[in-house]
Amino acid sequence: MSVLALLAGLAVVAGYWYMTRPIGLPRGYVEDFCGDLSRQIMADSLKKFGSPQFTTDRFMAPSGMTVPYFSWSLERDWIGAYVWMWNKDFPFMWVYFGLSLLISYLAVGLVLRKICFPGASAWLIALVPLLFHVPRHFKMWHHFEYMAQHWVYLSFFLDAWIWWRFYREKKVSVTSEFWRLFIQLGVFCSPGYFWGPTVLEWMIMRFVMLAMVWRWRKMGQSVAIRRPSWAAAVPVIGCVAMVLIEIRWFLPLLTEMRKLGTVSQGPGWFAHFGFVVRPLWLDDLFGSGVWLIKLITGLSIQWKLPVIDTPETVVTIGWFYWIPLILAVRALSKKKGGPGFSAVIPFMLLIITAVLYMSWGKPYIVQKAIQAFIPFMKFFRVASRWGQFLPLLTFIVVMLSWSELSSWFSSWFKRNRRQARVWCVAFVALSALEMRWLLVEPNMLPPLHGSTIRLLDGIRFSAGTTVLDLPFCVAGGNGVCTAAQCPNYPKSTIGQCFGMWHEKKVFGLYQSRLVESQCGIYNHAPYVSWFDAWARQRCFTDAEFTNFCAYLDSHGEFSAILVYPDIWVGAASAECKVKFDSHLGEPVGEGVFQSDARRGGRPADLMRVIKYRPKCI
Repeated sequence: MSVLALLAGLAVVAGYWYMTRPIGLPRGYVEDFCGDLSRQIMADSLKKFGSPQFTTDRFMAPSGMTVPYFSWSLERDWIGAYVWMWNKDFPFMWVYFGLSLLISYLAVGLVLRKICFPGASAWLIALVPLLFHVPRHFKMWHHFEYMAQHWVYLSFFLDAWIWWRFYREKKVSVTSEFWRLFIQLGVFCSPGYFWGPTVLEWMIMRFVMLAMVWRWRKMGQSVAIRRPSWAAAVPVIGCVAMVLIEIRWFLPLLTEMRKLGTVSQGPGWFAHFGFVVRPLWLDDLFGSGVWLIKLITGLSIQWKLPVIDTPETVVTIGWFYWIPLILAVRALSKKKGGPGFSAVIPFMLLIITAVLYMSWGKPYIVQKAIQAFIPFMKFFRVASRWGQFLPLLTFIVVMLSWSELSSWFSSWFKRNRRQARVWCVAFVALSALEMRWLLVEPNMLPPLHGSTIRLLDGIRFSAGTTVLDLPFCVAGGNGVCTAAQCPNYPKSTIGQCFGMWHEKKVFGLYQSRLVESQCGIYNHAPYVSWFDAWARQRCFTDAEFTNFCAYLDSHGEFSAILVYPDIWVGAASAECKVKFDSHLGEPVGEGVFQSDARRGGRPADLMRVIKYRPKCI
């Protein structure tokens, strides 16, 4: 029976993985920092140097770029780089996501078997925190670094097992701690947004464990410490190997970070408490549901719930999690005969921390305190991304209190059969409405239009090393340079993404964080007047066209000029087109592309890209 349940669970995981496949295969664009660009850069680095490097003159003009603050992931980009060198059209990100789902599913199922569920039910229930993860579901092809969360699942669920043995059996295994260390080193191979929260979780749980040991000793109780056996050699060897791998990666990374200096990391993108506790069935029954809340509570709500799939603020996890969490905490209450809240205190503290960190409220004391005292948390800039961890944490609390919760529920159901049936049917029905969001395709872009692929392929095989995009973008996700040098953000990042097709250098730089010195490259003529034209959505003046042509004459490295008239609207006017044609000649190519993701990549307004020769006539 257990084997059949495991096979059924694997089939469901495979079905979800296939359902969420990117329709833009094999390569995507304008998702988050151009999807595959980081592993393309790493592939180029490995070809040239045989090791990771974080400066390159291969992709960016006029003077290369330093990229330590790209959306790096050691595991994804290093492995992905070798795949890119083998076959750049292989759907690596999708396959990587599938392997992550598989590892996470097996890890959750094994922990459930050890803690509270027999084999068959464990494999079926393990599907819940793995798949019913709305924050990840609607973020995966927008911020692709949140797709693969296996190291987070491994760290949280291993600690759930360690805590369960500690609290329920008063046992501590040194070998388990070695495994937790190995997994934490693995977290450092994943995107940086996972580092701080997993370190915080480790710190909170060990602090609570020490406090509990001190308390138990005062009560005359002791904790059995299981010393490491030969089995501990496996995680120890793994830790050593992981450290050696990470040294090779992180030493050049840290070197480049020091050269850049201090990076602005102000917190932003918060989520109101209403975003967090929002029932997912509101949209099905009552639209946004805000008016219903006002009617029931009489409260004047000043905020508006965002669309569920808004990528930056999707923190909603559904009442499917919150209701069992509330009942679990109630069942643990000593007044109800439970062991008390201490049975789940480390993970409840993390849930409270997550909600507070996401919340509005200047001067952001909680956020700044956590960033100051917790390693790696100063890079956790987008506060709402704590929502990625809520499905795991709430599920773990319910799992750790399952014996008390099931006992209380059984007793309550026997005492109130008729009423209990009504409430259970309502919960199941509303949960089904919430789970149907998993059947909605996440936001993603369609395949690049054939006309644009042909245009970009033609550039790839043409002479010259560089493409000039009008407009191009210099912007950091932390806001540095953006206002002055990327007035059409984020759409004007498209030129950087198209570099994956034409494989030429491009102007501009868009990555997760920049420093002011990186803007300095463009703080002079002729770029300053270009930025002004793009910001004011005006055409180049006659004097600017004269200077533009002189600039082209002094640069013989250009392969093409690409103009985006639906981004730089000033270039779309008939008068401006005449000026372009009179200076550069008639366009030699044109394509269309979609710049805004829609669910399932459904068609949106298409934008044009027009190709001109790289010299004035």
